[in-house]
Amino acid sequence: MKAPKPSLLAALLLVFSIQSAHAAGLPDLGDASRVALSESQEDQIGREIMRQVRNDADYLNDPVLEDYLANLGDKLASASPEPGRRYEFFPVRDPSINAFALPGGYIGVHTGLISAARNESELAGVLSHEIAHVTQHHIARMVGSQKIGGIATLAALAVAILAARSNSQASEAVIATAQAMNIQHQLDFTREHEREADRTGLQILSDAGFSPQGMATFFERLQAQGRLYENNAPAYLRTHPLTFQRIADMQNRVAQMPYRQHVDSLEFLLARARIQANEGEAADALRRFEAQTRASPDPAAWYGLASAALRAGKTERAHAALARLDADKVASPVVLALKAELALSERRPQQAIDLLANAMHTHTSYRPLAYLYARALLAAGKPREALIFIGEQQRTWFADARLYGLLAEAHQALGELTQSHLAQAESYALQDRQGAAIEQLQLAQKSGGADFYTLSIIDARLREMKQRQQAAKP
Repeated sequence: MKAPKPSLLAALLLVFSIQSAHAAGLPDLGDASRVALSESQEDQIGREIMRQVRNDADYLNDPVLEDYLANLGDKLASASPEPGRRYEFFPVRDPSINAFALPGGYIGVHTGLISAARNESELAGVLSHEIAHVTQHHIARMVGSQKIGGIATLAALAVAILAARSNSQASEAVIATAQAMNIQHQLDFTREHEREADRTGLQILSDAGFSPQGMATFFERLQAQGRLYENNAPAYLRTHPLTFQRIADMQNRVAQMPYRQHVDSLEFLLARARIQANEGEAADALRRFEAQTRASPDPAAWYGLASAALRAGKTERAHAALARLDADKVASPVVLALKAELALSERRPQQAIDLLANAMHTHTSYRPLAYLYARALLAAGKPREALIFIGEQQRTWFADARLYGLLAEAHQALGELTQSHLAQAESYALQDRQGAAIEQLQLAQKSGGADFYTLSIIDARLREMKQRQQAAKP
């Protein structure tokens, strides 16, 4: 039997725990008056952790899912106690039902959570709960109370806290590096935080226009699963200890709120189908959606079937499923993106270019279409056109790591190595990968052919990157 894969945060723990002995103990929470981190420190810690997250195989690089989570998250965040705070929601390839919040407003969402949500209010309820952890500064207060200097060390401590709450494997890893640790004491504080996050999250959910019943019903379902499968409870219960008191408190609060029925957005239904089409074996996913279209031929089922067919290499079946969506006049940029993905998989870049050119006129703000259009131009052997197009997009999305990565590909295709390395450096810098950015800048210096102005830019960026790298050291 294959050993279970360690969680993303458990793997990160092993990276960070070696860096500092301070990461060994889990601090108590304290109250709001205790020492907390500044917003700037929280952001730096979150960015340091995210640098490791983005390098992990579990980080899911899917612009379609990212766009959906960003839109849902922004809607919820605007109804939170700190509506002006910046958040970044990102998907994690993991079948377990879980989500987690990091300092600085970074919120990870397991694909298993999206797949298991019966409606959008359930998913929104979990995200509201995680947003509440950020607005109430729970992890920041836990980390800040230790009064430790050095961003990397503080980030190590934050990862240790999160990992120890995630699963037993991670807890054992922490204990291996720290003999004196009181897990039960930490869980007591965690439960208090969970109650506070429930109350704040429930209000966020309601104020954002979702059904407050979504949070209560989701947690009730998880609690029932936990009782049925005590030795294999849902991951969310291990990360967020759920008690009868919490359930009762939520039920009481929901009963006092006006009943609201929220209609699931098409984007939610398509995002969930996209994830389910990539679960398990490709042939099994295809059979599941074939059965689903026979039982309930709705747009999400046809979209899921097209996604599963593309994954299984059954392109004719994918075209047939997408044709059903056209017949039903389903107008969504998510569907158009899948059509372009299908055309690119069939090595028909010009077809993808034509399709995307029309789609972007209608859906100007849907970024996944722009990424696909640039990729289609590159696949069609049109790097100069890609270069011009990417430059136009950067006027709107000037701090986009993906666009800089595509810019690097276009310059490389044209043989412009200095500019390629420079663009790749900017892509890495936006991902807080200073070491990789420095390496690319050094390659740009040595590539030759750059004019004085370009070399001056490279030298300035190299000094800046080295200063950032030095500042991040413990």
